[in-house]
Amino acid sequence: MTGAVLAGGQSSRMGREKGLVELGGRKMVEIITTRLKTAPAIERVLLITNHPERFQFLELGMVRDRHPGKGPLAGIHAALSETGSWVFIAACDMPFLPAGLPQFLAKFRAGVDLVLPRIRGYAATVAALYGPGCLPVIEDVLPGKAPRLTDILGRLRVREVSEEQLAILGNPEMGFFSVNTPADMARAKRVAEAAVLDDPADPRGPLVTLTGFSG
Repeated sequence: MTGAVLAGGQSSRMGREKGLVELGGRKMVEIITTRLKTAPAIERVLLITNHPERFQFLELGMVRDRHPGKGPLAGIHAALSETGSWVFIAACDMPFLPAGLPQFLAKFRAGVDLVLPRIRGYAATVAALYGPGCLPVIEDVLPGKAPRLTDILGRLRVREVSEEQLAILGNPEMGFFSVNTPADMARAKRVAEAAVLDDPADPRGPLVTLTGFSG
């Protein structure tokens, strides 16, 4: 399976490119790509970006959007077009995502196009497992003026994975936490002080030490 990290987006609420913001002395994009490199089910890691020159330090394969300006849906399209097979999609602003997540979601992929975690009612579309059956639906939606990830869900065979099921990997609230604003970053930094962000010895990653996290 391929892991693809989305490193696009305008980062308007953060005020700077989120993937390059440092957490615990390392850039967030480096944290999540390192996490996927250690993930049991991931054979290779790609970075989806229209600015590969900014991420050369990662020494990863990079893929550009084929439909620039169309948001994360275009990034997922680029990853699926590049691989033609199942892809675990991760946003670059989720530094606490557990390394065991791709392998866990893969258990639910038989007979569906998309395995989608749902946390507190929220569909985690940028921390999900996408199959090749998603590609034609995404290609049909992308030409629209402002395509959204939610536009494809009703047209795919989707298996949702609940928060209760995901709890086996640790605290789902923390694992799916996205750093979107400076306030989010301050919160993440407080948590990171007590966390190991890239421990390859445990597939649950930092959630081993974050089970007491609360909003």
